[in-house]
Amino acid sequence: MREVNRSIVLDMIRRGGRISRTDLARRSQLTKPTVSAIVEDLIAGGVVHEVGYGKAVASGGRRARLLQFNDASAAYLGVRVGVQLTTVAVADARGQIRATRELPTVPGDAPGMLARALAVVDDTFDAAEIPRDRLQALGVTLPGVVDAATGVCVLGPNIGWQQVPVRDILREALGVPVVVQNVTNAGAIAEGQIGAAQGYRSYVWVHVGTALGAGIVLDGRPFYGRSGFSGEIGHCQVADEGTQCSCGAVGCLETLASGRALESRAREALARGEKSLLSELGHPIGVTDLVRAALAGDELSVALFESAGTYLGKALAYLQNILNPEIVVLGGRVVEAGDLLLLPARRAAQQHASRAERVPIVPSVLKERSGIVGAVLSAMDFSVQSYRIVATNSPIVSG
Repeated sequence: MREVNRSIVLDMIRRGGRISRTDLARRSQLTKPTVSAIVEDLIAGGVVHEVGYGKAVASGGRRARLLQFNDASAAYLGVRVGVQLTTVAVADARGQIRATRELPTVPGDAPGMLARALAVVDDTFDAAEIPRDRLQALGVTLPGVVDAATGVCVLGPNIGWQQVPVRDILREALGVPVVVQNVTNAGAIAEGQIGAAQGYRSYVWVHVGTALGAGIVLDGRPFYGRSGFSGEIGHCQVADEGTQCSCGAVGCLETLASGRALESRAREALARGEKSLLSELGHPIGVTDLVRAALAGDELSVALFESAGTYLGKALAYLQNILNPEIVVLGGRVVEAGDLLLLPARRAAQQHASRAERVPIVPSVLKERSGIVGAVLSAMDFSVQSYRIVATNSPIVSG
């Protein structure tokens, strides 16, 4: 009960700006002595500080001392290992990211990549202007299959990782709790708290980037499956033939609608002699190039996004049929093509879904930030649950 009361008071201070002890007692319906004891404990711990006095009272009594949450009282570290870039971020006690550092991802060398990420942690803390010793927890997101119970990256084909004990490596190095998730689950958490899925209890977040996967939230809680392997929509078959996928199968969605698939199909088309604005590029074709060309009216690029959107919509229909979500959110670089991808995806989803009702399919508002934001929020939630404090601002806590 003491921890619950503490969490109630702390949350009111965190969300309420400057507030007095009297107002805290009134709003929380706790006794003044209880509130005072909690506040003194929070002040002693540096979590809350006094910031002056409130307005004078009409009766001429003493003005109340005002309290304010100390944003720098705690810190959370986020690491997003991407296919091309790895991002390290430091967030304050409110979850606001204060500083980030980026470095190239080196495929196939998991221990070396984690060591390089750790090497920039101190610099990132200095830039965030938060003492390193206030670190509470670390959240890591990876583009691969992650065992949620052990924090092991079972398979990350796009970064060349296999059976990597990520949680144990980083926990030993930093001495704080570590939570490891795949990038789609982390993205879903971020989108539900501060993105396009705010206010929804059941939704799907689909990452359409170099690879392709889904994060699923049901009744306010992320659905990980038995071992954290849920959401591998990229390895669902949506065609009878095509390029062999990294998983060994043929016709997987990832080989038809991901960024890597679009780049490959564009190169093949140019090799056949098809006319396109892309032929004028002086560097290898990337998704950003395809998006720009498509938005400029390039017929080849437009056709590629049309095809990718159609296959994507077919897969989204399967998700709708099975999960019946309130909304589907699409994120990742491929989605930057906007309606060139979204419109065919919506048409195909409507065509293949068994129910007549339309499930909104919308773009992410967080875009490429979803992974690192989700890593930070996962660290915050993990830390809070470890101390059994009610985290009313957490997207994982239902209610």
